[in-house]
Amino acid sequence: MFRLGVVGHRDTLRAVEGIVVEYFDDVAVVPEEFGNDDDIVDAVRRIAHLQTRCDAILYSRKDPYLLVANRLHHNVPVRYVDVDSSDLLISLLAATVQLASVPDSISVDSFDAPAVATALRSVGIAEETIAIRCVGPQPSGAGLVKATLQQHLGHHAAGARLCITNITDVHHSLLGLGVPSTLISPSIESFVHEIRNLMLRHQARAQDSAGLAIMHIHLQYKEKYRYHGTMPIREVDDLSTAAKLIAVFAEEVDSAMFHLSRWEYLILCSRPLLENATDRFADISIMRDINQETTFDAAISIGCGQTVKQAEANAFSALNEGQTLAGTYALVVTGSGEPLGPIKPKSRRYPEPSGAEANLARIAGETGLSTQVLNRLYGLTVSRNTNLFTSAELAELLGVSTRTVNRIVGRLLQHGHVAVEGKDLTRGFGRPARVLRFRL
Repeated sequence: MFRLGVVGHRDTLRAVEGIVVEYFDDVAVVPEEFGNDDDIVDAVRRIAHLQTRCDAILYSRKDPYLLVANRLHHNVPVRYVDVDSSDLLISLLAATVQLASVPDSISVDSFDAPAVATALRSVGIAEETIAIRCVGPQPSGAGLVKATLQQHLGHHAAGARLCITNITDVHHSLLGLGVPSTLISPSIESFVHEIRNLMLRHQARAQDSAGLAIMHIHLQYKEKYRYHGTMPIREVDDLSTAAKLIAVFAEEVDSAMFHLSRWEYLILCSRPLLENATDRFADISIMRDINQETTFDAAISIGCGQTVKQAEANAFSALNEGQTLAGTYALVVTGSGEPLGPIKPKSRRYPEPSGAEANLARIAGETGLSTQVLNRLYGLTVSRNTNLFTSAELAELLGVSTRTVNRIVGRLLQHGHVAVEGKDLTRGFGRPARVLRFRL
């Protein structure tokens, strides 16, 4: 029998118990209520004791997990159930049915305004028709529930007709005060997925290793900062954000994480767990998260093997393969020694769209350049995972003179297929070279 510790509001505990009865035959729920601004010291003590009575712990939401994880080392597999924009839309739909109309002003927590607006547009609701007020207390901070409630009440007093919250205790408090409220709840499928993930991680710990994986993560400024020589003021905050994102990902794959420097991380984990969490390396979520939430790109090298030594050697091979690449990408080297990638954020490893050849043929007709030259340029943007180059770089890569490159670039500039992005200020001598962005 797999003993599943569940931490959350009493309502969620009852819901999870029902899900387990319906979907699992060999799981016993060990509940631990934690639904408001309890004494965090006492809550951590109770959850530490919970670890001694279960095989894994599931937190009902992300914020309680972050609040406890900052104060407690988990020695069993642990995961939280998160919500996404589809859960937000479902909660809004439920409230719309009750209100008999779409509210013209809403107060929302757990999502920022752009994310809410994007979700609304996806179902045909123009953002200018709804005033969006977002609640912004610091996540994982003490007093989170009270601070969230107070901001919702302030927004309601300012005209918000509906409060949308991801915190059950806030939802109940708002309803008790007569404020229209709807709760963002994770789907049943999300709970089932996370429970199965925890069972797999527990099983991987109990059995002989079915292979190891080493993931090396190197952070670097996005190209627009590198080429313009810009040093973002928020560097410290973004490094802290990246560290938290990597720590959460490392927890998901039940790994040992090593902070090699302020820019580099190493994760050692089970290969089956990493493949499960990344859909067999097709969707490595940490790349997307770092891209969206920080000013950095993430260069990821993954090596797999039956031993630490073999995995380390393959990770080193992946690292060498990626030295000429730019932007955010991942390279994977398995036991065969052949690199897989570069894999880009949200990549499904689909082949290049068939329309690429037709597009290059059209550009050739417009510019008078040969399709052979355009294919070589296009191939460089794909193989190097970047569309930013200087003329000198292109001349070296193509094996032609800089004058020839400038003639090609001139025709592409004339027809809008190349744009001057800025100046390369990374060289410490000479006149800064212009950086070209290709649109092929």
